[in-house]
Amino acid sequence: MVTAVAAIGIAVALGTTGCGAGQISQTANQLPAVNGANVNVDQLELRDVQILYPEDDASTVFGDGGPFELAFVVANSDPLVYYRLKEIRPEEGQVTFVEGAEADDRVIPPNGALRGGTPVGANPEFEKRLSVKLDNTGDTVAAGLTTELTFAFEKREADGRWVDAGETTVDTPVDGGAKLERQDVARNAEPTFYNQGHGDEGHAEEGTGEHGADGEGNGEGGH
Repeated sequence: MVTAVAAIGIAVALGTTGCGAGQISQTANQLPAVNGANVNVDQLELRDVQILYPEDDASTVFGDGGPFELAFVVANSDPLVYYRLKEIRPEEGQVTFVEGAEADDRVIPPNGALRGGTPVGANPEFEKRLSVKLDNTGDTVAAGLTTELTFAFEKREADGRWVDAGETTVDTPVDGGAKLERQDVARNAEPTFYNQGHGDEGHAEEGTGEHGADGEGNGEGGH
């Protein structure tokens, strides 16, 4: 079935909230704080593409070549055209749409978004999500390396026909898993207020220093 995907979807995907069609094109251009790949094809913006690190028995899953879960966000910045995710082809193995097996489930409406995977903060009320599995990969998927995933899309013509809209191949990394706690500060290479020790601990240290200075001053005054 074709369901409306609210523009809040991509904002949630990037750790923000909001509503309105303009939110899609604005936030989709911001790079995510996790280690996923980002590419554009036609009017689609493919963000945060990654293979999630297995939560259970990872050594066995890697040894067996899967199954792995894929995570990604596709944002449609076109205000008029409907797109559809046709297929994902791996470097080796098969990709299966566990949730979203019907083609209409993978439609991306104008100024809408489609997500694969289940990240922290995803809102099922406002965000259309897929469950996508990658299996039989051999040794092409390994922690610290990338593997090629090719995303193919279609778009709907005025007469209702679906035609080819292009495809793109993404060098996809293995990440820690969208269900795990985000590590935005640890991954951030740029100095920020928080990763420079100015959080609560930083304030505590500054407070201690000030008291220490007062104490020294009082002591000198006493002498």
